[in-house]
Amino acid sequence: MARPREFDISRALTGAMEIFWRQGFKATNLPDLLKAMGLTRGSFYKAFDDKENVYLDALDKYDATVVTKTLSTLENCDAPLASDCLIKMFEPSTDAKRGCFICNAMVELAPDNPQVAAKTNAMAERLKSGIINVLEKRNISQSSDHRLELGDLVLHLYFGHQALGKSGVDETDWSTRLKRIFGED
Repeated sequence: MARPREFDISRALTGAMEIFWRQGFKATNLPDLLKAMGLTRGSFYKAFDDKENVYLDALDKYDATVVTKTLSTLENCDAPLASDCLIKMFEPSTDAKRGCFICNAMVELAPDNPQVAAKTNAMAERLKSGIINVLEKRNISQSSDHRLELGDLVLHLYFGHQALGKSGVDETDWSTRLKRIFGED
């Protein structure tokens, strides 16, 4: 009979997600990854096979936690203005230098890894749908095509904001800019 796992897989994946998010895939070596996950080499290989598989699982963990939380925040926002709901996506995080895990994965691995590209594109589409729902609830534009364009614009602004924030550069007043974009000023 096989021995049961002696570690919390969710906690291990959280550790993997955090180190990949902070350092990237290529800069994370196996000893750093094992330390972050709290695993021995044997436990790691039995559970995940290799670094790429744990990276893909870490992206799923990010989707299930961070993206889902962001969508819930947007869905449950009761502010009357779309900009007041969407600004929550642009608020500074406690560790802005790590950027957005989706953006990081899109830049580092998605061009050469179809699985990473598919996962990051799916997360981006989920975020865009959440943005469009905020716009629809607040009657921003009468045209669904225009709302789709605005949703795409806000998503790209968000990803750009995350990328600039990673370098410590972006200190834009997003609240004012979003209000102008939606004619709420």
